[in-house]
Amino acid sequence: MVSVLLSRILGFFRDWTVAHQIGSNAITDAYYAAFTLPDFLNYLVAGGSLSLTFIPILTRCIAEKRDKDGWRVFSTAITFMGILLVAGIILGELFAPQLVRVIAPGFHGSERQRVVFLTRLMLPAQICFYLGGILSAVQYAKGQFALPSLAPVVYNTGIILGGVLLSSRIGITGFAVGVLAGAFAGNFLLQIYGARRAGAEFHPNLDLRNPDFKLFIKLTIPIMLALSIVFTDDWIIRWFGSYLAPASITWLTYAKTLMRVPLGILGQAVGIASFPFLAQLYSEGRFEELNQTLNATLKGVILLLLPVSALAIAQKMPLVYLVFSHTRMHAADLHATAATLGMFSIGMFAWGAQNILSRGFYAARDTLTPAIAGTAMTFLNLPVYWILSRHLQHLGLALASSIGVIAYTAILFTLLSRRTHNAGARKLLEFFLKVCVASGLGAWVCYEVMKQLELRIPWRSAHGALEVLIVASTAGLLLTALVAKLLRVRELEPYLKRLKLG
Repeated sequence: MVSVLLSRILGFFRDWTVAHQIGSNAITDAYYAAFTLPDFLNYLVAGGSLSLTFIPILTRCIAEKRDKDGWRVFSTAITFMGILLVAGIILGELFAPQLVRVIAPGFHGSERQRVVFLTRLMLPAQICFYLGGILSAVQYAKGQFALPSLAPVVYNTGIILGGVLLSSRIGITGFAVGVLAGAFAGNFLLQIYGARRAGAEFHPNLDLRNPDFKLFIKLTIPIMLALSIVFTDDWIIRWFGSYLAPASITWLTYAKTLMRVPLGILGQAVGIASFPFLAQLYSEGRFEELNQTLNATLKGVILLLLPVSALAIAQKMPLVYLVFSHTRMHAADLHATAATLGMFSIGMFAWGAQNILSRGFYAARDTLTPAIAGTAMTFLNLPVYWILSRHLQHLGLALASSIGVIAYTAILFTLLSRRTHNAGARKLLEFFLKVCVASGLGAWVCYEVMKQLELRIPWRSAHGALEVLIVASTAGLLLTALVAKLLRVRELEPYLKRLKLG
């Protein structure tokens, strides 16, 4: 969690550096749109999901004392999928102009050319992401989390340094150069060292008939072919955003980055850390413990994320002024980003919960169910993106994103509860509703306190915004805790005891 916190802070500081050096305009829109094709290619080879598909296989081999078989399938996966990825990168480089017309159709002229150039520059980084993904999976399976968790830290640092050191000479291209450098150092070199330390053995081969490799492909194909809303949301937002006013994609990106800071700390870190243990419980047939672990993990994420999301909605303006007031962004940019943050924050708890729920399926070696559910939700939600973007512009896209992920999370929860015969599902729903009530009342008090403070404190500065946030958040959290206690949310007690001990 410490490393994910650092990574999220650096991820925010990465976008803050773009805002500080460049601002929010058509140039930054082109930069963020240029990530779409590289991200899509990485998705096609399941690079972002290798830890989910490879960990169950390696843990099974280790549990059955078949370490050599584990390293053989590891070598086959790297060799075969690596060849596919290199071929994809070459095709992407050759046909980048045609592909950009599809993924960002609203751009024209010099803006489109800038997207093409930046896309071609960043495409090779996907090799590092793919190799880093499977090398990290080996370390996760061995219970080693430190070096894999440092990958995004080094990656974001590379982008920040590229922007700071090069943007004055080559503009936004400096950040793209930083993408390459950060990916090579953090996702490739560092993970090679980590995998060797975990005892990994690599011998290039194309043993495609290996039963363990067939299982790997069986688990990976649903993720490769699916278009889950979890992965496609950013692409869809950029596609529709390319038709909106200049800087719309940038406002959406900055707001979503802010929303992801607490989400990454709580949702992503817990999901990554819990997955190997969930896979082990399933492999050993300890289903009751599996349900207990899932329920306890979900309760912890909900208890922490719901109040944070409610307070973010209530205090979106001073929050954005706190973090972006010393950049090239104008007042209109700050207001647009704040309003967008409020819309994204509605779905914050769902982004965290789906991270846990999907890993419940993956632990059971079922990647097909979440893939089908996620793809269906993507297509069902497309009209929502279209309608809301027409009526609410960038705010509509953020709201559609929240609606889609909440619906997807509800579907995953229902399906997983039925699959695992989760007897605690009803109590979990009751717990969720209680925390919703407590968080809503806490946010209302927070908002009222904030309105009074804004009359007395010049909050449109970083220092003033911080004062407002501290006082209003304290009031909101205290009432949230009080209401939760009155509603008998017993899961709150351990946290309160730790605060007292502290």
